Amino acid sequence: MDNPSKQLYEFGSFLLDPVERRLLRDGKRVSLTPKGFDMLLVFVRRSGRLVEKEALMKELWPDSFVEEGNLAFNVSTLRKALGEEQNGQRYIETVPKRGYRFVARVKELTGEAAAQMEVSLLRAQSLAQEKDEKEKTNGSAEQISAAQVLAEKSRGRPGWVPWAVVVTLVLVVVATALFRHRANLKWARESVARVEALAQGHRYFQAYDLAMGVREFLPDDPTVARLAPEISDALSVLTEPADARVYLTRFSPDASGKFPQRQLAGTTPINNLPIARGPYLMDIEKDGYAPVRRTISSELNRAVNPIGQRSLIPVKQKLVEASKVPDRTVFVPGGAYELVSYGRLTEAKAQLGDYFIDKFEVTNREYKEFISAGGYLKKEYWKYPFIKDGKRLTWEEAMGAFTDRTGLPGPRSWVSQDFPKGKGDYPATDVSWYEAAAYAAFRGKQLPTVFQWEKASRIGTPSKFGWVLPWGLESEGGIELRANFERTGTAPVDRFGFGVSPYGAYNMAGNVAEWGLNEKAGGFVTAGGSWADPPYMFGAYGAFPGFYSSDRLGFRCVLNTSHATGDQGAMRFPAEEVPAYAASSEANFQTWVSHYRYDKMPLDAKIVEVVETDEWRREKITYAGAKGQPTIAYLYLPKNSKPPFQLIHFIPGVSAFRSLTVPQYVEWLLSPHVKAGRAVFAVVLEGYVERKWPSDIPFDYSSVRYRDQVVSWVTDIRLGLDYLETRDDIETRKIAFYDVSLTNLALVPAVEPRYRSVVFVGIGLPKLWVNAIPEANPINFAPHIHAPKLMLHGRFDESNPLKSEAEPLYNLLREPKRLEVFNGGHVPPLEVSVPIVNAWLDTTLGPVLRRY
Repeated sequence: MDNPSKQLYEFGSFLLDPVERRLLRDGKRVSLTPKGFDMLLVFVRRSGRLVEKEALMKELWPDSFVEEGNLAFNVSTLRKALGEEQNGQRYIETVPKRGYRFVARVKELTGEAAAQMEVSLLRAQSLAQEKDEKEKTNGSAEQISAAQVLAEKSRGRPGWVPWAVVVTLVLVVVATALFRHRANLKWARESVARVEALAQGHRYFQAYDLAMGVREFLPDDPTVARLAPEISDALSVLTEPADARVYLTRFSPDASGKFPQRQLAGTTPINNLPIARGPYLMDIEKDGYAPVRRTISSELNRAVNPIGQRSLIPVKQKLVEASKVPDRTVFVPGGAYELVSYGRLTEAKAQLGDYFIDKFEVTNREYKEFISAGGYLKKEYWKYPFIKDGKRLTWEEAMGAFTDRTGLPGPRSWVSQDFPKGKGDYPATDVSWYEAAAYAAFRGKQLPTVFQWEKASRIGTPSKFGWVLPWGLESEGGIELRANFERTGTAPVDRFGFGVSPYGAYNMAGNVAEWGLNEKAGGFVTAGGSWADPPYMFGAYGAFPGFYSSDRLGFRCVLNTSHATGDQGAMRFPAEEVPAYAASSEANFQTWVSHYRYDKMPLDAKIVEVVETDEWRREKITYAGAKGQPTIAYLYLPKNSKPPFQLIHFIPGVSAFRSLTVPQYVEWLLSPHVKAGRAVFAVVLEGYVERKWPSDIPFDYSSVRYRDQVVSWVTDIRLGLDYLETRDDIETRKIAFYDVSLTNLALVPAVEPRYRSVVFVGIGLPKLWVNAIPEANPINFAPHIHAPKLMLHGRFDESNPLKSEAEPLYNLLREPKRLEVFNGGHVPPLEVSVPIVNAWLDTTLGPVLRRY
């Protein structure tokens, strides 16, 4: 009678024993990792059938979410163990983009047949060992194979088993297995330190994957156990209805910028599934329902929530039947909503109904459909009175302003009512608010209120812990792969999938700023920031006249559900109050400025890196800075002018603390000035991307701690000037201070007298400075800047409004000074800023010495 407890699998020269967890080849044991054995067992039990990657990963790692690279690595290791590369025999076939298939013929042995096979193999091992011994003693022996032994058994001839040889063979097999086990343990122990190093470097994906490998051999290692909460998160996903498939894609591009394939994490409900810490793209799918795409990460939760909840990623998602979701829209549930961005326009709440918002910005191709359908000729789409400069215009007068370059109705940059070739999927720009509203009516929709727009764009957490973007904190990094900021133009509307909002809307941060429905101060609200802006502009709201148009402005629409009531927050926002500040006294200023005294010290300066381009030489310099810490600076030396060079001492904007390096900032905004012949110098301050603070929590501007930090920053900046004075290729009597948007350090030229010119771009005095500590308050220092001052400011600046923040600062400045206002937003186009600033520097510093 068969023994039902015994089961073996035979393929080729291999025998697989699931009970004893061993693999034999020609009677000899083959070493496999535990995960490799589990994988082989799955393959042989499904021989000839496709094993999907997702199913295989779920079977091998049922309680964890791991990267597909782990699967590929284990398959590769298994292939080597089977000898595919050595003998040319194929056992595992790869099915591209699907999974794997075990192609070797597998014979399943059970009961008595399996037991007899074991005895036969044992005899084969013994005879093979005896053969080896004979060859060693007399050099001749008849070849004995496992096949001969099996044939002998099949003829019913019992064989003699030399038990001493068997014992020896078993000992050899055990010793080999023990050696391999010890080697694996050695690798695992050595890898623990690597896991910790990766964790300390915030390379959580790599740390988690390596830790999973270590745990196969050291399941109770205390270091890995201690690091687990730091390198992993717990994902919980609830959907209504349940049984939805959840896929995850790691934000882990390779050198070419390609992201890994998505992987199935499970079906809902998912409760506390361990995953590697890091940002992901999540797709939720259920047959018959509209798919949902969003990003997830624990970083914002870890910044906001108590320590005990740091690793939780809870996701709750209502699914909507696909037939009820309009094309190219995403669903946003209603409810009371309060604005939470740092530039919020009101503290009031709005009661929102459920609504659908366009998944993408309106494209050129879609807008052309509006034109072709006679959109500019049908008055029923133009529902709002035309107001320009406070005067109401007739229909004919308004239509005369909405023409393309050929005088036909259409966006200002189009020609003959057509968009540029190849730009059909790019956002429609150069349209006024009135045109955007008419297009929305053409589609049976409307422009979103600021409440609808903001709820759809972000996760509803205040920006207390940093600048929040649709996917989380700006400081998460990789922003160039998530959003179109600080570029040279727009991108296709479906680009930057890893930057989607929590509800699945693309490019709500960057690409183009977007018109909203709300009125504000004689214009209409805009949101999101554009391709020309820094990332922090996502949290600011602008107000542009209804007839204004720009290549930085586009729009998307919303469709309110039938049961929505009220105006959805379409309130009108008043203009900001305009404060008036009194100039501080000289006596008070001298008291405050005394905090900035510092002792001259040996700088121990070194040039640690040089980068040469056709236009400049970039030097990376280190020198002894404040707090006894080494400070980094970058110096750009032009190649088309003669030394000693005039110099621009550049202070980057706030994104230097979050996402942009100093070289990125300089080469984005100041490269034309280097090409014009002036050197540029910028210090990497504590808190910048290259010198991060231990904590990401910002300072209270009224605190002594904040004052001390400002003193440290200013000291590092002034020590940089000390370094420049040691160089004979810099004209230290012709240095200009150039600050872009960072009001915190606008006080530097009041403290430091070595500047001969000052340039403020986008600088203003927000209301928060009223309560700042006096010794670090730019309101108190502005009247004491003696060098000539240029302020360059946008008439419709979204971040620091001209009337309420920039002009009050200008009024505090003493002569000589000049205010240049351009017809735009926060960041001036280079074609505007460069000629104005160069002309100012030519006047205040003198013309540069040309090399040619």
